Amino acid sequence: MKKIILPILLCGVLVIGITGCAKTKKEFDVGNRSDIKVSENDVSMSIKDGTLTNIGATIVLTNNSDKDFQYGNPYEIEIKKNGEWHKINVELSFTLPAFILKAKETKELELNWENGYGKLASGTYRIIKRIDYEKEEGNFETFNIAVEFNIDSD
Repeated sequence: MKKIILPILLCGVLVIGITGCAKTKKEFDVGNRSDIKVSENDVSMSIKDGTLTNIGATIVLTNNSDKDFQYGNPYEIEIKKNGEWHKINVELSFTLPAFILKAKETKELELNWENGYGKLASGTYRIIKRIDYEKEEGNFETFNIAVEFNIDSD
């Protein structure tokens, strides 16, 4: 009987230790200062009124030009700390289709970041999306657009 109790106790302590050290979905690692350059360009991004929560939002991409652009599903969220943007260290996975944003077109995209970033705590954040356009046959140029937002409570 004593031989069985000791391994059971050790397993219990091990399980409690592992789960006690795990991060909850509300916590994430704030990484290095961001080096992503965001440009004011022919495409703008905003958050649709009434859609922002701590687990997602609907973003609106607007093409303000006469040329077509491409974008995909990937996006990043960064957090502002001490007046500077910082990466959030999470592992994300996306499908990689390319979508066309035609001249003068507007598209809405629903984002749910709970699986990747968890529920965002109070703070200032920004969503970053990469946009591509074909400068000439087979030659693409890329730029990043962003929209800032605040989460006021958990």
